[in-house]
Amino acid sequence: MQSEISSLLGNDSQQQRVAGTESMVDGTSYDVKHQQKVISRGKILMAASILIGVITVFHSSSVRPAFRGINNNNNDNERTRADRDEVYHAWEAAIFENGKKSMAANNLDFFSAGLVVENYEGVLDKLLYLNHTHAFDQLKTDGVDSSSLDFFYYQNGWEAQINQAYCAVASSAAVLNSLRGKIKLPQDEVYIPFQWATQTQLMLNECVKQNLYDVDKMHHLFWGMGLKMATKLLQCHLEDQGYSVEAHHVDPQQISMDEVRQGIKEAVLDPEARVIINYDRGGIGQGDMGHGHFSPIGAYNHEIDAFLVMDVAKYKYPPVWVTTKRLFAGISGLDFCADFVYDKLPDNSLPRAEFAKIIDCKPAFRGFAIIKPTV
Repeated sequence: MQSEISSLLGNDSQQQRVAGTESMVDGTSYDVKHQQKVISRGKILMAASILIGVITVFHSSSVRPAFRGINNNNNDNERTRADRDEVYHAWEAAIFENGKKSMAANNLDFFSAGLVVENYEGVLDKLLYLNHTHAFDQLKTDGVDSSSLDFFYYQNGWEAQINQAYCAVASSAAVLNSLRGKIKLPQDEVYIPFQWATQTQLMLNECVKQNLYDVDKMHHLFWGMGLKMATKLLQCHLEDQGYSVEAHHVDPQQISMDEVRQGIKEAVLDPEARVIINYDRGGIGQGDMGHGHFSPIGAYNHEIDAFLVMDVAKYKYPPVWVTTKRLFAGISGLDFCADFVYDKLPDNSLPRAEFAKIIDCKPAFRGFAIIKPTV
């Protein structure tokens, strides 16, 4: 664009010099000279207009909301939305970029080196999201020391949590639907005559209503659950169907990373068992978009020593390969309110300490739950 503007200005200067020469040689009239000046000014103005237009376009694209379907006449709201969208897209780009940089060894670029995954044993140092091609490749190394069977079982019923607090419920629904054909699933009237475990239907179970949360009596916003409570939710649906659900709280002073790896890996390798984890996003490297969370484990890869966390908050993060070291950090933190009484849930505008006292908060370590047949 600068070269085009310079060219226009250069031509103008050349024409002005020519016009001056002609006036001295052959007495060109004032009208002719004036016309030349007008043309020159016009080209200068045109060049300036182009430059202003370019600046305007770049400025507009930088502040325009990313979601084109949004129409709002309030400039302040548009600016706020644009800022929010800019942050969101930067965060989303970072997810992909982190995944792209995760696979590297011996200072070689994974994409150009053309090496097979066996040459990368133990080098996954960042989160590797499943929106990246090489993340899918890690599912292909099935065998004695790696398994992705659960990943495929979950595809049948792994749905996004329906609100910001239903991560334990969504994880439980995913587990139940992955066992379709082996258990009787909750019957949601929306899908009659087909059996399908929905998050809403899970909470209508009589055992759940009596022991956790009575949706017919309570009008509060759902708060979420701790590991013990999530375990009880699954027990209400599975204990009378030949399955056990056992919570494993991970106190780093009492249980080692190797023990956690072995326990979760054995369950993942068992096609009849399932695992859900209760973790802190900050512990595994996702602290910017939430903290306490639940999700199922879909696979383990021995070569990169990583578990596939199938995030039920699908609108936030895709599934992600997380090394055992990072996973251990995420599930070994303390949940300040892991168990509480729902029917005492007050207005959440109260100070945190007072709120916790009213609902009888009991802290506990996070961890994982293993679901497996009792026989």
